[in-house]
Amino acid sequence: MPGQERNRRTIADGRYELVELIGEGGMGSVYLARQVAMDRMVALKLILAEAVKSPDAAARFQREMKLSAKIEHPNTIRVYDFGQTDGQLFLAMELLRGQTLKQVLESGPLDLGRIVRIGVQVARALQAAHSEGVVHRDLKPDNVMLIEQYGEHDVVKVLDFGIAKSLDEPEAGVTATGAVIGTPAYMSAEQAMGQAVDRRSDLYSLGIILYEMASGRLPFTAPGFTALLVAHATETPQPLTQVVPDIHPGLAALVELLLRKNPAERPQTAKVVEHRLEALIGGLSVANTLPMQALDETQAPVARARAPVTTTKALLATEPGASRVAPATKAPAANEGHSEPGSPRAAVATKGRTDSEPAPAPPVKPSRGIWIALAAVVLVGGGVTAAVVAGHGGRGGPSGPEPPKPTGDVTARLAAAKQKLAGFGDPAPPDACPPDAAADAAELVLEARQAIAGDPTKAIAAADQALQKCPSAAAAHNVRGNALQKAGKLEDAGDAYARALQFAPDYDAPRFNLGVIQLRRRDPAAIATFSEILRRKPDDADAYKSRAQAYVNADRYVEAAADLEQGLRRKPDDGRAWLLLGVSRDKAQQGDAGDAYCKAAALGVGEAAARCKK
Repeated sequence: MPGQERNRRTIADGRYELVELIGEGGMGSVYLARQVAMDRMVALKLILAEAVKSPDAAARFQREMKLSAKIEHPNTIRVYDFGQTDGQLFLAMELLRGQTLKQVLESGPLDLGRIVRIGVQVARALQAAHSEGVVHRDLKPDNVMLIEQYGEHDVVKVLDFGIAKSLDEPEAGVTATGAVIGTPAYMSAEQAMGQAVDRRSDLYSLGIILYEMASGRLPFTAPGFTALLVAHATETPQPLTQVVPDIHPGLAALVELLLRKNPAERPQTAKVVEHRLEALIGGLSVANTLPMQALDETQAPVARARAPVTTTKALLATEPGASRVAPATKAPAANEGHSEPGSPRAAVATKGRTDSEPAPAPPVKPSRGIWIALAAVVLVGGGVTAAVVAGHGGRGGPSGPEPPKPTGDVTARLAAAKQKLAGFGDPAPPDACPPDAAADAAELVLEARQAIAGDPTKAIAAADQALQKCPSAAAAHNVRGNALQKAGKLEDAGDAYARALQFAPDYDAPRFNLGVIQLRRRDPAAIATFSEILRRKPDDADAYKSRAQAYVNADRYVEAAADLEQGLRRKPDDGRAWLLLGVSRDKAQQGDAGDAYCKAAALGVGEAAARCKK
């Protein structure tokens, strides 16, 4: 086998002992190795010298790996060490035993449950990386590892964050030709065109993976490398509803959005994708799968710090689900992938922007960049996974102008606005409002959404204008409540949510948001609020966890433990819920608290490790 002559040899000044070659790819080889100082087995990747495209690639590799090492999430591989040895870059990582998603897909398409389970975990890994300013740029099934952990199958570990970027040509601002490293079958449209890429490029790649998991085939196929790039840049894939007639319509709709050519038309964060995927299994309709406003984390790297748990009741176990607003509070966040409030990331998160599904933009025509890129590929040649000569990518922010408001007659405006509102799970303005007023109100609600994260005062003003047009528009009351909560006006926010429920008793979002307000105020009424949500949606894992926190606040630990067990049956990889379950079992003096703490620790909850006695 190639490379066996290096077995049992040491590299990097004797720090690693090579044991066995376990894999080879386009950028290098992976060895089973022993980290001598720690006496532990690791996966050691040696980067091919020819994959390094510029003289300063080694320094950039160091910078990028430092960023990647900050990604601490149960669905990402741990980076132990990195550097250069004998002129060759190396990367030491956590050793995993399992299969790649590519190997799994060789047996054909997957069922919906497995697609959602894998897709949600990949989205969480991307969210964790993007919040640290790291864009993967080469997401593909080969880089998605499926392992078994604590008896659970299909636990995802995403590999090789930042490597594609680190091996790229000089940074933006340098007048040199860039080499975009990636695998063409999974490359985003903008990457294929040689344009700057950001986190939405990774979401496009995730869309291709979801398409392949659902259908067993890729959305774009072409006889050659150049033709495949053109397909990504210009062609619309065959809809999944035609390829897999019995596919869940929500999954097909999500994939269609992820594969939009214009990044501004895709979901804007991995968190949005996670919520939409979870909703497919959770019994929610497609209309209820987008958060009302998602607090986008910034593109810039942010320090990750976890605030210590000082009291049992400090564990706020809520996470915004579909059409729910994230609490702007110092209570700890619920799901893994978020930092504790009070940390630098929590502070940055409040400065994010709103995710939305903008109106479709005109089809993107191939820029001059793609033709330059393709001409260069024809001239220099290259394999399927070789570098694409094009303009340098990077970590640029969202591109494209703000989509224009719908124009035309009142009926068309109202229909367009209703469609957008439905995408957020919002009801349309009631028939009691005249069509022109209803159209104005709906557009103002959407305007409030756009403003809420960055300028809650502006969002409140837009919501107020909407209510002047149509006082019974429940969506306007709800978005007003979200803006008020963002501004720290909890009393007024609670009143706004109550008004929304008065006009639309079946409207899910304001009820959950009202429960969050009650939890923040330690109001015992939160128990009844989340009980009503569970009566309507008995499989809502977030509602179980939130009601459990309300029980903890009331010193009712037995009921809290029972709720957490119910929620964890539906969402077993929620580390915070396992931690709270351990606390509840400890206080109730029943059940195996240690097992819950160990489970939380295995899922990346640091403060649970000291309580795990195994």
